[in-house]
Amino acid sequence: MPDPTRRRPPGLVVAATGSLLVGLALIALAVASLAAGHGGFSGGVGIALIVYGVAMGAGAFALWKGSVLGRGPVIAMALLNLVAGYTFTASAPWVWLLVAVSAATVVGAALPSTSRALHLRTVSAGDEPPQKADQGT
Repeated sequence: MPDPTRRRPPGLVVAATGSLLVGLALIALAVASLAAGHGGFSGGVGIALIVYGVAMGAGAFALWKGSVLGRGPVIAMALLNLVAGYTFTASAPWVWLLVAVSAATVVGAALPSTSRALHLRTVSAGDEPPQKADQGT
């Protein structure tokens, strides 16, 4: 169980906060899509965006709590947001903000300090992998 009193590294804070912010933005877009009332397609898009935004929020919460299970989904969804958002920047320049937040989320989640905070083993260039003990088969 992670210690709630320990200090979170900046990379973890950036990754969790960025994922939560983009998730909330997607939920806001979902509400706008549902409110547009363009029929079943608009409703389907809205529901999909709500599910995706909630998943991003769940990943952010897991990462904030120090769970390694939040890191993979946060990185994967941020990379997806980065690529998808970039395709919309020509028609909606404000999407650059979401692209920048997604990029910061990926970098923050991938930092070695975030790995250490999540108790992942990091390997330096000079480190050798651990040797298996001979079991004497």
